[in-house]
Amino acid sequence: MRSYPEAFLARMRAQLGTDFPAFCAALSEPPKKALHINALKTDRAELSALLGLPLPALSENPDGAAVSPDFNPNAAPLHAAGLFYMQEATAQAPVAALDLPDDPVVLDLCAAPGGKSAQLAAKMRGGVLFSNEIVPSRAEILCGNLERMGVVNAIVTNAEPKAICERLKGACDAVLVDAPCAGESMFRKDEQAVRDWSEEHVETCAVRQRAILEDAQKAVKKGGALVYSTCSFSPQENEQTVQWFLDRHTEFALVNMRRLYPHTSAGEGQFFAVLMRAGERVPSAFSTGKSDKVPAFDAFSDQVRLPKGQVRLLRDGRVLLIPPMPFPFDGVKLVRAGLLLGEVKGSRFEPAHALAMAGRETPLFRTCALSFDEAMQYLRGETLMKEAERGYGAATYEGHALGLYKASDGMLKNHYPKGLRLLK
Repeated sequence: MRSYPEAFLARMRAQLGTDFPAFCAALSEPPKKALHINALKTDRAELSALLGLPLPALSENPDGAAVSPDFNPNAAPLHAAGLFYMQEATAQAPVAALDLPDDPVVLDLCAAPGGKSAQLAAKMRGGVLFSNEIVPSRAEILCGNLERMGVVNAIVTNAEPKAICERLKGACDAVLVDAPCAGESMFRKDEQAVRDWSEEHVETCAVRQRAILEDAQKAVKKGGALVYSTCSFSPQENEQTVQWFLDRHTEFALVNMRRLYPHTSAGEGQFFAVLMRAGERVPSAFSTGKSDKVPAFDAFSDQVRLPKGQVRLLRDGRVLLIPPMPFPFDGVKLVRAGLLLGEVKGSRFEPAHALAMAGRETPLFRTCALSFDEAMQYLRGETLMKEAERGYGAATYEGHALGLYKASDGMLKNHYPKGLRLLK
């Protein structure tokens, strides 16, 4: 077994009692792998058949499944198509425990890299999802993962928790705080987490978590839910922080709280608590504003079917489809508002990768089906010699979009983003 800090082991021994040997035995085992099935694009039966694997449901999440440690998502074009997201089992539990109304307003306050946001989007099936990440580079990763999963109703922001929660004051049916923490459940996966651990670090995390919760509660509407989660085992970061919050906010009540350990679950470990704000929930009213006139896109738009939204042209030429909103949104840095349709370049419109990936079926009318070998070539960025109707289209594998191509003269010019391409 990897060496762990003695202070951590002493605390866990006192915390777990007779379960401590089982906990230590679990830490000596290889990390487990799991995925969650993207209900925006597929279901368990289809994905199981396409992967040729049994996908038994997880107790932590009915839409999740355990897979073998040697499962390689990069060998499956269906991962690139967004049919599933690799996410360890216990990390899926907080969102699975959340009940949402129709057309909700949801805020994922600490969202990168995007696993819980993608899970929320599939659970919502409507409304609007605000996915916030304070670190700019991680906010870009978040955008990429939401694109792959076909999410069209997300507003990705890059803001301090205080700023985004003030802007969304009293507006959210649910706020998820997957808080930065000491990462104790990552110990058997991440040596750096072990090196960074100290009792002082745990206390520092608890102080920061309480400040984030103070900001987060402002965004929760009456009758709404605040979900708090960490991937640590310490009471300071978990039960004690929840009790600290409840002592200061008597309008909230604890309705669910769970601890998951590696020896009692199919994953690494997680803590979460669901807190409900008193009062009667009032449904949000959504409206779609007037779309901009974008002649270059209008000339292209007969080639696509779009969900509801407002077409907006930005100063830099990008064209967005903004989902119906409960109010005008401004005041914080937006990384992406809704679905990126493409970019106007002179008189031309160039569609975006996100447009090809949106929803269960690509919005593009033109598609070209690829075999497995052709799909792997496409994901490596190679040009394919293949007949297709001239112009832009979506390359598909087993009926699901992988990305864009531009066809001419028996050739598919590859438009799969360079930063996503597989190594040859």
